Amino acid sequence: TRTIVDQVSALKSMVDDFRDYARLPAPVLVLIDLNALILDILALYETSAVPVYQSLGSDLPNILADASQLRQVLHNLIQNAQDAMSGQDRPADAAIRITTQRSGSRIQLSVSDHGSGFPEQLMARIFEPYVTTKSRGTGLGLAIVKKIVDEHQGEISIQSAPGQGATVNIFFPLPEQFV
Repeated sequence: TRTIVDQVSALKSMVDDFRDYARLPAPVLVLIDLNALILDILALYETSAVPVYQSLGSDLPNILADASQLRQVLHNLIQNAQDAMSGQDRPADAAIRITTQRSGSRIQLSVSDHGSGFPEQLMARIFEPYVTTKSRGTGLGLAIVKKIVDEHQGEISIQSAPGQGATVNIFFPLPEQFV
């Protein structure tokens, strides 16, 4: 009975995740300070098992974004990085690193880890729904992240070295007055 209840619960979670992916609301874009948003989110990870460090570019202009959707993006990426680094031997200095910098007419946000990385055969489909390396979960996290980035007219890419870690790079366009 317990197994059936657990499976029904897992299926309900998968259906809920897919519903959220399919019905993601349109972003409400306002000027936000990306660095301030990151610092606010990182306060929640101060006592996490895997340290999270930041190196935020100084004097970055604000970007047009939906703060609640960017929170979802950052929480997802940090959680993925933590999952990739849990339960494995890692160097003493292994951590999650979040950086921001200006890159031409865009702001670059990067989240790096020293985790297991992604298998090379998944890289071409990494942002597709239901693609995952985890034993649990729905495989919708990176699909939702990509959808949010796309709706912000941004670009996302992943560099991965299996067994050595991964870096997710997101580029947000600057509003015209800052270009």
